[in-house]
Amino acid sequence: MALPWVRLDSNVGSHDKVLGLICDPSSKKWQALASYFVALGWAGGQGTDGFVPRNALGFVHGTPQTARLLAKYGLWEEATNGWHIRNYEERQELTIVTESKRVAAQMASRKANCARWHGPDCYCWKDPQ
Repeated sequence: MALPWVRLDSNVGSHDKVLGLICDPSSKKWQALASYFVALGWAGGQGTDGFVPRNALGFVHGTPQTARLLAKYGLWEEATNGWHIRNYEERQELTIVTESKRVAAQMASRKANCARWHGPDCYCWKDPQ
């Protein structure tokens, strides 16, 4: 299940890793920074929990060179067949949590509708077990 949003620290511009990246002499540093932000949104929207596969690099406006820059400054970590956005799981809602919230809301809705139409003692909203 995808997130409709991701969290972004309002002090991200003064973070030491971001400052290190923008001080890099590479001409690709700004593309790398943009790719970092786009990757955050992409990972949230795709429900990948921070994983960016190699074949999705173009979707986040990245290149192998920008990925190396992001890894060099600790914003991404090299992973099998791609990269992982560092600390994603500590700062973003993981897919399993989003899905659990969705299921809980769905069950609450079923229960409320059941009580509305069948009375407060009805339990037809429960999943058969």
